[in-house]
Amino acid sequence: MGLRFRSMGAGFSREKAPRALSKRRAAMVLGALTLPALATMALAEDVSTSRPATVVVGAPRGFAASDRLDARRTGSTWSALPVAPKELWRRHISGGMDASPLIDADGNVVATLTVPEVVKLGPEGRELWRVRIGSNAPLAPATLTSDGTLLLVTSAGVAWGLSPQGAVRFTTQLGVRGRDADVTPLALEDGGVVIAAGRSLVELSASGAVRGRAELQERAVGAVLAGPEGALVTTEPGEVLVWRRPGAPRRLGSFGGAPRRGAALADARTLLAVVDGRRLVGLDLRTGATSTRASGATGVGAFDAPPAVGAGGVAITGTAVGLLLGVDAAGGEPLRVAIDRPPPSIAADAGAGLSSFLGAVEGKPSPPVVVDAEGRVGFVRSAGRAGVVQPDGSVALATERVCATPVAVLPAGKHRMLVACRDGTLVMMGD
Repeated sequence: MGLRFRSMGAGFSREKAPRALSKRRAAMVLGALTLPALATMALAEDVSTSRPATVVVGAPRGFAASDRLDARRTGSTWSALPVAPKELWRRHISGGMDASPLIDADGNVVATLTVPEVVKLGPEGRELWRVRIGSNAPLAPATLTSDGTLLLVTSAGVAWGLSPQGAVRFTTQLGVRGRDADVTPLALEDGGVVIAAGRSLVELSASGAVRGRAELQERAVGAVLAGPEGALVTTEPGEVLVWRRPGAPRRLGSFGGAPRRGAALADARTLLAVVDGRRLVGLDLRTGATSTRASGATGVGAFDAPPAVGAGGVAITGTAVGLLLGVDAAGGEPLRVAIDRPPPSIAADAGAGLSSFLGAVEGKPSPPVVVDAEGRVGFVRSAGRAGVVQPDGSVALATERVCATPVAVLPAGKHRMLVACRDGTLVMMGD
């Protein structure tokens, strides 16, 4: 007889002890149960024995629950993109955006702004709420966790957790330099999150408590990814590491150059990245071997990054000369479609009179593309025009330029996609 504990998710519920049990004996039993756990819970979440806690586990839900849609950053969506996109609604949000918004499972748009505010819009563009997050805006895209919490890290080095209704669930001082917090966090399937900032890795529990730390030799870039053996991290020189607490980060290989926008996980062993802006490289996570799938030296110019992952692990990306390329592991091109006219200098270097759909563009990167299960590819170019490449290679364009400085294109529901712009403009397109 004595105290009994009943597991409820990530917490515990204490049943009432029999009356015959004295308070002193109860304290002794409780201490015996608690001390071994405390010895192994360094930096772990405090467990309350007086209030049950429920933790929702599994992959975060949403059409775009994180930057590049999912924890592997595939840019691949299960929701069908539009066949013939046209503007459904347009909304300007004061404050502007540097990071991609998110789209939750209900089609709501959640945008972090260049001012310290977060805005949530309904599927038809109506503002649902606006929340201020201290005095510092985030530098990296936010992410949704398994229970719907919006997790973001501000430039003050503080992690904020907001509920779907906009209530503050937690704020956590990470002990990192805020100006280094420009890497997209990774939501874990147990409700926690891994955050990279500079050379630091921090893991939080679902309640926002710090439960693990690690240090890197080089600065992290891009995003933290969900890998088969733990969280994958890319660094400025191109090193790839895996981390699972309580162990130390372990090196898996190197891209041999700078993957500035991070990587995408094509399958259980293949990581894809645009290296130095001009090489599309695959890295085998088991052997550390790399292979160059395509190079800007072949006349296609710089690549937009990171690539999307289509059927069969095909890497799909736009290029500076106005091409949409799909490149397989052998270097073959099952997809090669002209979607833009290159700038004159690049066109002269390429020596090709590519057919034009959108008119001349500047030689600057465009936001990375997205691809659906039917093979449609949604894009928005640096000049501000958006469209969808159909599985047969035909191009369906929006009727007019969306904006001057697009940030992202995202799936937003069945036959819908959203274009977000740096000036705060959001444009929903659909059939």
